[in-house]
Amino acid sequence: MSDTFGIARSGVTAAGIDLAVSANNVANAQTDGFVPSRAEMVEQPEGGVSVQVQKEPEPPKDPLAEVRADRALLAPSRTDLVQEMVSQSRAAAVYRANLASLRTAEELELEVTKLKG
Repeated sequence: MSDTFGIARSGVTAAGIDLAVSANNVANAQTDGFVPSRAEMVEQPEGGVSVQVQKEPEPPKDPLAEVRADRALLAPSRTDLVQEMVSQSRAAAVYRANLASLRTAEELELEVTKLKG
């Protein structure tokens, strides 16, 4: 059972980091020169996930970038607010799913304890 707890706990932690990174991007959206970050979940061979946080790479020089930026929800920092909303929704779903796994593992452990005792 402890593996189940560890795997689900790593998912809850990863989702929390993902939410924090996205919240930081949104909080700094109006900061000139701010470079948004991304939290990438990496599957671990023993189960669970770890998180790698990296700054977004510089986009290639685009002669029409200013025109495209006018039509998009891009802040002065290049933070894409639509992408941040999607990221936050995904992280919240991952958090809820792993929390449900933790609850189920706890219920199973209680049942096993009752059967043994």
